[in-house]
Amino acid sequence: MSSDDRKRFEDDLAAAKAEVTRLHREHTQLAKTLRVTPSPAGKDLSRRAAAALAAARDRVKAAQATLVMFDKTGKPHGLIAEQGQLFGSVAVEIKGGSSRRAREQAINDALGAELARASEALGVVLAAAPAAYTKERPGRDAQGRTVLEVAGRVEGEVLVPAISRASKALQELGDVPLDEG
Repeated sequence: MSSDDRKRFEDDLAAAKAEVTRLHREHTQLAKTLRVTPSPAGKDLSRRAAAALAAARDRVKAAQATLVMFDKTGKPHGLIAEQGQLFGSVAVEIKGGSSRRAREQAINDALGAELARASEALGVVLAAAPAAYTKERPGRDAQGRTVLEVAGRVEGEVLVPAISRASKALQELGDVPLDEG
């Protein structure tokens, strides 16, 4: 990957942050209007605006995580195992309408070998199937693949899933603030 790729990731991050700023401004204006003239329809609009803002913030976090991963590995996806933690992302081709079992099998096939290498680097064994270490990010990558956050932590001699810690680990590693807006 090149500096052009990094520039594209930076542009994606800037666009996501701009979207959060725009949606935050719109939501604030809508809230002011609703305080003056409350209505059930307005409350519904406010709920939808809040959901859109939350989704935009998720896109910012995903863009930041991609940039941090690129800086560490030279690739937009991969795993990093250090200091008793495992984190990163993986892009997996999952066909639309796939059953839960087929989806988990696709994730296990795509992630299994890399996750095993990472756990070996940490000197531990896996506590669960690879799919248990993942959480889906919103949207798809440029090739239309599903992007999954991957996270685990060492407990004793076992690597256990820790999917909610992935963003925090990337934030600490890259010194990137994840909360915007």
